[in-house]
Amino acid sequence: MSEENRTYELGFILVPTVPESEVDQKVAELKAAVAAAGGTVGAEGTTEFIDLAYRIEKNVKSKKMKWTQGYFGWMKFTAAPESQAVLKKALDANLELMRYMLIKTSAENLVQFKKPKIEAKRDNVSFDEMEVSEEELAAANEDVIEDTHEEVKELHEKLPDVAADMAVEAPSETTEA
Repeated sequence: MSEENRTYELGFILVPTVPESEVDQKVAELKAAVAAAGGTVGAEGTTEFIDLAYRIEKNVKSKKMKWTQGYFGWMKFTAAPESQAVLKKALDANLELMRYMLIKTSAENLVQFKKPKIEAKRDNVSFDEMEVSEEELAAANEDVIEDTHEEVKELHEKLPDVAADMAVEAPSETTEA
């Protein structure tokens, strides 16, 4: 019931907390996942550290992580269509993958568009530094709530006294006979 192998492309973004010296190892782990699913990697692009177009949020170990940078890479491989479920399961379990996209493509489509290279400035933030204690978070929330209450109070004090204006402007009811 096995169909002939198809060509797929895997585009991925690794989290920026991966040390630069370990990026090649993480890409090798992705290749190993493709091989474990019965695929053969044919072509691949150089993994680059980039600024993302928008902030990506993901829950990692019950913590909401937010990233604006990451390591982008891609690879083309051939595999049987039924092996994609195994590969997707392995990719979903990889905590160092921020996002990935797996698409069916053609083997001939190896066009790479060259765009001007803009070096992303690395934030040098470790995974541990991103964690915030509950006390720090509660204190920050209290400051925001207190500031908001003060702003609302100031705005409320600037409002005109509508009840007094209505009493003055209310027409007296006089009836003409």
